[in-house]
Amino acid sequence: MLPNRLGGGSGGQPGGSFYPRQVSTISAAIAASLLGASEFTRSLFGEESWTAEQVVRFVNERRNATIASVNSGGQPHAAVVIAASVDDAIFFTVAPQSVLARNLAGNDRIALSVCDRSHSVMAQGRGQRVGAAQDLSELIARLASVTRSGIFTPDGWDGDIFRVELRRLVAN
Repeated sequence: MLPNRLGGGSGGQPGGSFYPRQVSTISAAIAASLLGASEFTRSLFGEESWTAEQVVRFVNERRNATIASVNSGGQPHAAVVIAASVDDAIFFTVAPQSVLARNLAGNDRIALSVCDRSHSVMAQGRGQRVGAAQDLSELIARLASVTRSGIFTPDGWDGDIFRVELRRLVAN
């Protein structure tokens, strides 16, 4: 894992005093993000900001999320992944031979979005590998049980499961 280079800045700047390096839960990420947000962002998300429960429900109903990452040369990449939330955390799938997997191996910083026509969840953080899906049957079953489709990964899928170590999250 690369060292955290998100420090520096002050006030409302990323990495400054208002933005923690990482937070442990969706609830904490929402609170920290609004505290350090710009006036414009607070105007969009402040009054109608969702609770952690609303974020969890939305992520679990949608199933698909977009994960943005960068390669070693700084080129951005966006991948649509399967995502779900349990235990006040967001988990997502990564195919082992994918561009996303290669990017995460070199730089674990990510952005996540889950959207529909009226609502959005946007987050920043780090993608932390939990393990191979085939070794995480209990977690896969729990994630499947909270999704609208009742399926998290296809039977026998040989990919990896990652957890979003949140830094910021806004949703409405």
